Amino acid sequence: MASVVDSPAARASAARTPAPGASAPGVRARTAASAERRLAAALWCAGVATFALLYAPQGLLTEVAAGTGVAPSRTSLLISAATAGLALSVLPWAWLSDRVGRPAAMRAAAVAAAVLSVAVPLLPTFELLVAGRLLQGAALGGIPALAMTLVHESATPLRAGALAGSYVAATSVGGLSGRLLAAPAGEWLGWRGGLVVVGVALTVLMAVLVVLLPRGGAPAGGRAAAARPAGVQSRDARTGGDTRPSSRGAVRTHLRDPRMLALFAVGGLLVGGMVAIFNYLPFRLEAQPYGLAPTAVSLIFLTYLAGTAGSRAAAWLAGRWSHRAVIALGGALLAVGALVTLAGPLVVVVAGVVVLVTGLFVGHAVASSRVGARAVTGRAQATALYTVTYYLGSSVFGWLAGIAWDGGGWPLVAGLVAALGAVALVLALYGERPAG
Repeated sequence: MASVVDSPAARASAARTPAPGASAPGVRARTAASAERRLAAALWCAGVATFALLYAPQGLLTEVAAGTGVAPSRTSLLISAATAGLALSVLPWAWLSDRVGRPAAMRAAAVAAAVLSVAVPLLPTFELLVAGRLLQGAALGGIPALAMTLVHESATPLRAGALAGSYVAATSVGGLSGRLLAAPAGEWLGWRGGLVVVGVALTVLMAVLVVLLPRGGAPAGGRAAAARPAGVQSRDARTGGDTRPSSRGAVRTHLRDPRMLALFAVGGLLVGGMVAIFNYLPFRLEAQPYGLAPTAVSLIFLTYLAGTAGSRAAAWLAGRWSHRAVIALGGALLAVGALVTLAGPLVVVVAGVVVLVTGLFVGHAVASSRVGARAVTGRAQATALYTVTYYLGSSVFGWLAGIAWDGGGWPLVAGLVAALGAVALVLALYGERPAG
């Protein structure tokens, strides 16, 4: 008589049970899905926190001008200093991340930014505030500079675009929430108190980011991991770095690529146009004939929700049109939206802002993703260079808008932004030809 061990039922059960040490595809798939969810949540916190902190003072510039006696054209330095600090720091953050890994570098940036977010608003003079904002931007540089790199090193090509779009959508939510929180809090607590409230809220988000970021380099499920045998870890996985070119060599390679340069410039032009509008629109709307209160003016930032929708729509559009067509659409929307804001009725002004915000996030989502996809080597340096030009554009054109405001008021500001959108459109059409 056959033993229980040799029975047909026992043999069938043994066949269904994986041998010790054998990998189970279902377990790997669940692990990869879990890692991707954690990464998506971490990137969402990163996008919200970074952009809320970066642009929170924008909703308070009129109060800063009144409280410090600084001219409106100078108050925008609180925004420009932070974006300039970020732009100057992204390459050092990228080089650091090659040595310690993307997640470790992002954690260090998050901790530094959290501390400064509460300390800087308490600085006593406008000049010290500008210097503090420069340091804030430098700390924040380690987050957007590395987020896109982490996406492309961690996710499959199919999922990378969706994760990148989700991150950009989070940046729009952050830009909105920081402004909306700062303005009403500033009416109750003063503009310094409003910035402290934002800083405390963002410290919580940064803490969540630190916990959720993967401990190694790229989490399971990334395309690099999928290509390697089980148990084999590349230098990318250990440090998040590139294995082939040196950092400086990669920078030189990207700077010699005309299509890369066009993508870099498009990001700076688009964001510079939007920052210019939001820096000086409150001054226009609080003056006559509108005469709106600061809290009411802050509601204009709800147009950022169009950016959330636009960044998610960008991936869908890029799957049906060429990438350059979608980026060109972003430039066209920015230019048209700026010209629409020249109208008198408030509802039309708001509609124009909705159009130009949509243009920024449509163009930015696709351009930033194309940079990561195009960089076969030196991806961290490519995304860092894009971030440099993106925030330099925000800093420089936000400052130039102040000169335009002093020289010709709102018509000159809107004309400057329309010109930026037109140049971005041209670069999108011709800088990427032939389409990559």
